[in-house]
Amino acid sequence: MRKSFALSITTLLVLALALPAAADSVDIGNRNFERAWRVYVTRNNEKAMEYFKASAQAYGEALRQEPMDRTMGFQSSLDKAGIAMYFAGQYDQSIKTLTEAQGEKDKIWDAALFIALSEGRKGDKEATLKAFDKFLEANPSQRFITTEMSRVLPGVRDGSIKLSDAIDSIERETQHQFVQNVLRYNNRNGMIPATEACNGSYWWRNNSAPCSGSYLHYE
Repeated sequence: MRKSFALSITTLLVLALALPAAADSVDIGNRNFERAWRVYVTRNNEKAMEYFKASAQAYGEALRQEPMDRTMGFQSSLDKAGIAMYFAGQYDQSIKTLTEAQGEKDKIWDAALFIALSEGRKGDKEATLKAFDKFLEANPSQRFITTEMSRVLPGVRDGSIKLSDAIDSIERETQHQFVQNVLRYNNRNGMIPATEACNGSYWWRNNSAPCSGSYLHYE
């Protein structure tokens, strides 16, 4: 009985020590993602990539934690993590994380977009085109991205445009799209879906940062 009690205490102590570490990694990932996004939408790409790399590292640590912090399992958290991993050059991990973010709904357009970009960076033409099709199926209403896709992807299919060149141009228009979204909607709650407002779970789609002091509603 005494031995069993001692083992239970040991288990509780291990869990107590693990939970703060997981939470800290998530917080660090979130903070660096916010820093990255704030400068990404001002086209300060060098600084943005530094923050994205720090964010990806922290999110990666959070995903490996046992037990994993519950907020890391939300689709929006996985979406942010996968985007950070793409910009950090961790394409396999980005694809894995964003595929998990999509889940059965398969309608998270930025997850599909960055899966496509990651597959393109890996040079997998068929997987890239398939992921871009899923992006379109999600009805993203992101005209700068979709216009560039319609311009370059037919050439990728027939071999007249290199996949790497197409990915370069779509990535540029992806940044252009987010910059324009921010200019149009930044912190203007009520004009966009609640999940994409500055206090929403997908705030980065239309904002440069989450609302100051707001509570983010994860999902």
